[in-house]
Amino acid sequence: MNQKVYHLPSRFWPYLVAAKLIGFTSSYIFIWMLHFKDSSSYGSPFLFWASLGLMAVLNLALFRFTEPTPDNNERLFLMSLAIDIITATYLFMSQPLMILIYLIALMVINSFYNFVLPRGTGSLLTAVSVMLYMFSIMLARKDPEVSSFSTNSEAMAYLLLGLGAMATATLLVRKIKRNIDEIYQVSEELVSDLSLQAISADLSVESLVERNREVQTLLQILENIISVLDWEELFGKIVEALRNRFDFDKFSIYIYNQEEQRLELKVESGDEAATGVARSVKLDQGVVGWSYSNREGVLIDDVLEDKRWESFNQRGKKIRSLACMPLMFRQEALGVLCLDSHHVKSFDADAFAFLQSIAPLISIAVSNSLNYTTVKTESHTDNLTQLNNHGGFMEKFIPMLNDAYCKDIPLGLIYMDIDHFKSINDTYGHLVGNLVIQELAQILKTFFRGTDLVGRWGGEEFAVVLKGTPPEIAPRIAEQLRRKVEAHQFPISLQRDAFKQVTVSVGLATTADTNLKPEVSRGSRSTGEGDAFLKNVEEISALFVDNADHALYTAKHSGRNQVMLSKFFPIPQSESKTIEIRG
Repeated sequence: MNQKVYHLPSRFWPYLVAAKLIGFTSSYIFIWMLHFKDSSSYGSPFLFWASLGLMAVLNLALFRFTEPTPDNNERLFLMSLAIDIITATYLFMSQPLMILIYLIALMVINSFYNFVLPRGTGSLLTAVSVMLYMFSIMLARKDPEVSSFSTNSEAMAYLLLGLGAMATATLLVRKIKRNIDEIYQVSEELVSDLSLQAISADLSVESLVERNREVQTLLQILENIISVLDWEELFGKIVEALRNRFDFDKFSIYIYNQEEQRLELKVESGDEAATGVARSVKLDQGVVGWSYSNREGVLIDDVLEDKRWESFNQRGKKIRSLACMPLMFRQEALGVLCLDSHHVKSFDADAFAFLQSIAPLISIAVSNSLNYTTVKTESHTDNLTQLNNHGGFMEKFIPMLNDAYCKDIPLGLIYMDIDHFKSINDTYGHLVGNLVIQELAQILKTFFRGTDLVGRWGGEEFAVVLKGTPPEIAPRIAEQLRRKVEAHQFPISLQRDAFKQVTVSVGLATTADTNLKPEVSRGSRSTGEGDAFLKNVEEISALFVDNADHALYTAKHSGRNQVMLSKFFPIPQSESKTIEIRG
């Protein structure tokens, strides 16, 4: 392999000259202070210092009047080296203590020249350096008055040390240079291959931009796989990434529900007025069902010409082109990803191929998110009742409380307890006690709205947040719930062939309670009202729960089976109405 000749930039030369002058000047001062008076090898002081001046003038003239172009580099190196050799020989020829310094200088010079010059020139300079080093050893050994070598063997040891050091340095530098040359060659070949491929493929500027967009999309999806687990956030990130490459009106993901044996719409985005999708799809229904069942992607330029297409609603009739891809993870089909547009031929073959290539990455992200959601749901759900447990309740309660004060949405908090529950456990057993708790949970699920927050606080205690319920309405709802529980027949046997009346005591508080002093920050003019937040939300939440808890305590110690209002309730207990307002 032909080694590459490295041409240093012209601005390098002034630094080289300055370094040489500093090094030689330091050596001259060193010898003048320590050795000059004991040696006559240098002649008169004038000659000694004149040699330094001459060396400096020659170096400056060489680089001042010779242009350091790539063609002149080798010539400049050789002329500069000749000046250095003459100066160094004069300076070190009778100072044996300087031989090791001279050896190091020769090694550095040879290493540098072997790197920047062709191999032939570098080999010649290495040979000259070896001869100079041998000559310096001979001169030091010849003068017995100043020689530090007491024997020929000692001089020979120094000689072998120098030869070995210079040979090692030269071989290492050449090996490094060879490796760099190989890297350059491989890089040049790769660049050449890529250039030939680009030319042969006749890639247009538009195609190159498209490839760049695909790379950006891929990188975004890879980042989301690692960093995003929350489903809603992941969905937003995937849509954002796909828009770098695809032009679509709606993005949707269907996830397979094993219990229902159907594909259920998990997320969707886009213009609702322009297009639409089914909320749930059978495995043998439509393009989505076909893609899932056959584990194949589907590209349809015009859905009106495809027999598999089914329009599930009026909005769906606007869909004209469609691309679906099954989401596979470890040989299991998780669901189907769909992109649709109300324009014909919105997705070409290249776009479909790219969607096919990134589908496994999206599948990994979806699988991670589904697993995370499952674990999170299980950790926040009470196993016995399938209601929110204490942790899940509080996680949702705090944002609701923040919105209540920042967006003027009134909340009511019902805190209830099953009366004489210990006697139920003691009389009928804990399994029957669990049945009673499950029965009450089912009543709560059917009684309250989907926007209300229902949870099992712990043991036989339950909590409900009434969203958007004014203080004058909340007592009526609480009383109706108490009456509904009182009228219900609870099973007291595992066979459900015996029943018993069960009552609850209820405590009620509201965000209008007079002891709650919210500190709401509305944000600045620049940030807008959307940045409003409740600064003392933790304090307010603790007081809110405490108000309802004390009301429950009062109800239980006042005869049970009744609704008691917080002592800070804005409406007196005697004036609260208890008429039923819900069927």
